[in-house]
Amino acid sequence: MTEVIASVTRRRLVRLQRLMGLSGLSALILFEGDYVAYKLSLTQHFNIVLVTLNDVYVIADATLRYEAERESPWDVVVIENFTLEELIKRISALLPKGHRRVGVNRVWGRGRVSFLYVDLLDNLRLRGVEVVDATPILEEVFDKPYEDELVIIRWISKVVSKALEEVYNALKPGMREYEVAAIVDKVLHENGIVDRWFPTIVASGPRAASPHARTSNRRLGYGEPVIIDVGPLWMGYDGCVAHTFVVGRSKYWEGIIEEVGYAISLGLKKARPGTPANVLDKTPREELRKQGLPNYPHLSGHPIGGFYKPVIADFIDYKLEPNMVFAYEPAVYLHGKGGVRIEPHIIITSKGYEILTEFHKEILHE
Repeated sequence: MTEVIASVTRRRLVRLQRLMGLSGLSALILFEGDYVAYKLSLTQHFNIVLVTLNDVYVIADATLRYEAERESPWDVVVIENFTLEELIKRISALLPKGHRRVGVNRVWGRGRVSFLYVDLLDNLRLRGVEVVDATPILEEVFDKPYEDELVIIRWISKVVSKALEEVYNALKPGMREYEVAAIVDKVLHENGIVDRWFPTIVASGPRAASPHARTSNRRLGYGEPVIIDVGPLWMGYDGCVAHTFVVGRSKYWEGIIEEVGYAISLGLKKARPGTPANVLDKTPREELRKQGLPNYPHLSGHPIGGFYKPVIADFIDYKLEPNMVFAYEPAVYLHGKGGVRIEPHIIITSKGYEILTEFHKEILHE
């Protein structure tokens, strides 16, 4: 699969550099933790990726040198003394001479850029470098996967589905949340996925009422809901997935799981090329409201694979297209009681959709 990534990256790089030129950008600076940076650098071992109109530079501190040089085909710039002063000096030297207009990825960077990198951008501005938002260009180049990349998405979906199956087989009262998380992580690790977009989340009982709780040492109680939320990350391709289990039996929570699953199914019936993405947001919310259940405080879905589209929300005005891949996550949260979230992987096909996570096909009666 690394060959696939290398091939599509070179194709995307041609498009990216052409659009940079048309937009008057002389360079693009991307930071660690950015999906786009992972894809362009072709390594997981880097700090900064600098793309100019003709070159790509992978900037890494000394601890990342060996892997960066082994994995990336681009020029690897090693900074032994990884300080603000040294970063400014080296990056300034790599930037094209003359008019220097540099783009950054504000979408992925909004919560993941360190103070060091903020200071770097501020200091570049003081030296006459114009720093602008290049997100629109990146959205166009990394909007959805190429056909070649679907093998990677399907593989991630298969692995996380297997992890959910392992949890289903092992879940029992008295287990601690961190023990459940360990089951998930073990399956991912054994299948070569060792990075995470976020640590594996296990939230049980009343804690399941929090959409994005952190795993604790709480013991699972009989009849309680347990939300498992997994954020695998491999070479810039992510596959966030979630499911809600009941420890033992509970007619109450099993009924709510059924309601959420039905709301998801209604939304998916409208999932096809040409359908406005916001329809898949409105449909499950309306169904859950009809059942007297509260609205959920997050998107109905988001892209997976490290791409920009589709976002499933009421404020989105574009339409679904073939090969768009996303996690679909309508949910119910009941303060003080618990919650239910089911989050399958979906791909838009030429005629409709396909559920990629095998574990969810039976749940959603596919």
